[in-house]
Amino acid sequence: ALFFVLIFGWAALSPAFAQEKEGEPTPGKSQTRAKTFVPPPTASDRSTTSGQEKILEIEYSSSLVDVPINEEKIRQNMQSAKGEWYSQETVDKDIENLYATGDYSNVQIITSKEPSESGEPGIRLSVIVSPKVSISEVEVKRKRADGGLDDQLSVDKEDLLDLKLKALTANEERGAQALTNAFKKKETVTKAGDILSEERLRRDAVAMEDFYRDKGFKDAKVTPVTSQVEGGKAKVTFEVNEGIRGFISKIRFIGNQSVASEELQKVVKLKPKAWWELFSKSDRYEEYGRKEDEARLKNYYLNKGYIDVQVEGSVDLPRNARNEEAQADTTKREQGRPEDFDPDDIPAEDLILTYRIEEGRQYRVGNLTVDGNAFFSADDLLNELQNRSKLKEIFDPVELKLLKADGLQSGEIYSVNGLEASKETLQDKYGRRGFREVRIEPQLQPNVETGMIDVNFSIKEGEKFYVGLIEIQGLTTTKEKVVRREIDLAPGEVFDTVREKSSKAKIQGLNYFSQVETYAEETDIPNRQKLIVQVKEKPTGEVSFGAGFSSVELLTGNITLGEKNFDIEKIFSSFPPRGGGQKARLQASLGFRSQNVNLAFTEPWFLDKPLRLDVSGFYNGASYISEFYNQQNFGASIGLSRRLGDDFPLNKWSVGVTYRPEYYNIIDLQSDAPPYYQASTGDTLKSSLRGSVVYDGRDSYMLARSGQFFELGVEGAGGPLLGSENIWKIRAEYRVYFPIWKEKDWILSGRAQVGLVDGFSSTQYVPVWDQLYAGGSGSVRGFDPSLGSTVNQGSVGPKQNGQPVGGGTSGNYQVELTAPFPILEDRVRWALFCDGGFVNENVFDFAPKTYNNTQSMMVNGSSQSYNAVNGGFQIGVGVGVRMDLGIGPMKLDIGFPVMTGDPSNGGGLGAIKFYFDGGYQF
Repeated sequence: ALFFVLIFGWAALSPAFAQEKEGEPTPGKSQTRAKTFVPPPTASDRSTTSGQEKILEIEYSSSLVDVPINEEKIRQNMQSAKGEWYSQETVDKDIENLYATGDYSNVQIITSKEPSESGEPGIRLSVIVSPKVSISEVEVKRKRADGGLDDQLSVDKEDLLDLKLKALTANEERGAQALTNAFKKKETVTKAGDILSEERLRRDAVAMEDFYRDKGFKDAKVTPVTSQVEGGKAKVTFEVNEGIRGFISKIRFIGNQSVASEELQKVVKLKPKAWWELFSKSDRYEEYGRKEDEARLKNYYLNKGYIDVQVEGSVDLPRNARNEEAQADTTKREQGRPEDFDPDDIPAEDLILTYRIEEGRQYRVGNLTVDGNAFFSADDLLNELQNRSKLKEIFDPVELKLLKADGLQSGEIYSVNGLEASKETLQDKYGRRGFREVRIEPQLQPNVETGMIDVNFSIKEGEKFYVGLIEIQGLTTTKEKVVRREIDLAPGEVFDTVREKSSKAKIQGLNYFSQVETYAEETDIPNRQKLIVQVKEKPTGEVSFGAGFSSVELLTGNITLGEKNFDIEKIFSSFPPRGGGQKARLQASLGFRSQNVNLAFTEPWFLDKPLRLDVSGFYNGASYISEFYNQQNFGASIGLSRRLGDDFPLNKWSVGVTYRPEYYNIIDLQSDAPPYYQASTGDTLKSSLRGSVVYDGRDSYMLARSGQFFELGVEGAGGPLLGSENIWKIRAEYRVYFPIWKEKDWILSGRAQVGLVDGFSSTQYVPVWDQLYAGGSGSVRGFDPSLGSTVNQGSVGPKQNGQPVGGGTSGNYQVELTAPFPILEDRVRWALFCDGGFVNENVFDFAPKTYNNTQSMMVNGSSQSYNAVNGGFQIGVGVGVRMDLGIGPMKLDIGFPVMTGDPSNGGGLGAIKFYFDGGYQF
């Protein structure tokens, strides 16, 4: 079914669900400058304020002849006023305020003493301002090589003068903040009639240079020049030195003997763009970008043992590269390496980016030694530097992002990353014992003759510290206990720096704060330090509205209200009730053929213990969930779960149990419905208990780049739990994530699921709603979801008369590759996927079955025949988009089947399926 989703609104930052920062004005509200009031001295304290005098008069004048000034505007921006007491501090502030208006290039306030009418001393202020000159004309001229100016610009002059700064992207080193401010004001470049501002002209020049760079002029330089004209006005001329125009058409590496050029090209960011990178700007040359790539190449070689490597980059036009290339060709032919390009084949205006590399010798690690150690023995420290066990590598590739690359090992190739990893390993070993100020200084001793490099770690242990007080700063809404319970340290304990880092990661994982920092402060007690946890709160509420359309549901509307930092104790005292570290969510959707409501609440620390409580209630009503019947079900669930421990590896494991009573009703069953549907008709009360074991070693819950996830769930219904349905069910799921190309943020992920279900006692057939299915977004894309469509010919698994009925054994996998999209790389990712799976009718039957024949089953004491079809193991492939545009994560996939034994699946464009998923996951 084709499903289009339109997002109608988002109110996550509305007053009810967002938090204003204390002490900061609300955007959009007018702000009034408060005047500083200096109270007059009383008779009793005049002696202590000697020299304080009243302002008798204020005069306003311009330093420019015949240039008028707005006295009222000046008064509005001054706190000093006639009749007020004079204060030098207030006068200084007045000068700052007048400069801040941007209307004046110079401001002076001159004071003079004179007596008042009563004879008491007073002050006269003379405010002298230099108004910024109005601009009469703005021109753009090309600066020739001989220094002259002409109108022969390579770009349209009007495009430069009409630049909207909000559309520009600025280099951080060249005025990004100015462009950000301009974006807020939606300004354009300086025009005739504007007030002359040197700062604004500099910003305009940056904008024009960026425009030129987007057009391929890598060295463009824009200089604003002003000249006086009649009437006190000014003329502005932007003089443009365009330089060389060109895009990077070729990147070459000279001197790389040990690494292929193709591998080095993956390291750099400036390079010719591939044909599919339509929106990439990688071929636009920037000087600072080349220097960054030089550093990347050097770091690449350093991690391969080339500690003496030298890298120098340059950019040339093809004609300038011909002679050098001819000389390089001779060397390449002698080495048997083919010529990589002909400069004459490259357009004359394009650029060749060249990196000249002197690799030097490759080094391997020799002896590893330590000195300066007293608390630990040398053998103990050197053993710590050995590779982690394979078991730890399998179950914990990330460990809260604290583990880095493997450290140095004797005999292996030297790398700077390995050196840093070894250094951090030693620091963490000392840090676990409270030596938080330990210093590890690596000392390298390369041997040019042997190619070995000895590494000595010189250690300055420092003192051993214990935790004093723990202070949490920055909380405005969240209760202190919500943060404190995530801290793995307590007063009086050894100041374990590894636990400090893990505590910080846990607090960040709450997703309540935009910033989390931890540091230590000295105390008056020797060897005790105070732990400071500083946080900055962020909005945690969610309000979303949406609408959807499909060939089955026609039109649906939905609403979601959620709070990730809910506080049930405030539910009747404040709105929104937040700050308790709980989660609450209400979801409702209404369509022509379905109505669904779900209310969920989570208390992660039930009874102030690391015990998670989940409670929910739900109602689901569907018309034509199948074309043969309608279905209603409602119920509730309550569950408890907890982590097995606070330390690795137990902190990655959790166990849980959930009790779930629910009521099912199959109504309006058609007389020609498949036999299995008829066997499930009527009212059913299901009372089930589910136990689960979960391992979660992912580095992120929102976008995992590495790590693993495993879940095993066992469910039983009926029997001692009562109810009219007696079944058991087992489901297992495994996910794994690999960063296969870290530089480009390419992520490969895999997911596998296996399920078993069967009835016992009086339940002869597992009800249709508890059967196992495959097909759709959560299992095998390229096929229709197993329920929810009147056209089920794409569903995976057994069918009766063309309708899916599920089975007792299922297995499926998903393999997906995602990477940043060329546009909005931080927000949008593309995806390629391949899914496959099967469903068999009987339990414990793991051999995929393919058949198309006539079978029969007993229903209400009579035998009924039907056409039985199963497509065996079926595979679908497709593409997708992953988005996080500030309204929650969304996923759109397009898939189609490529292997199926089900003849009803069809093919061609009619087999393409669309899937849309969106919303937050708690």
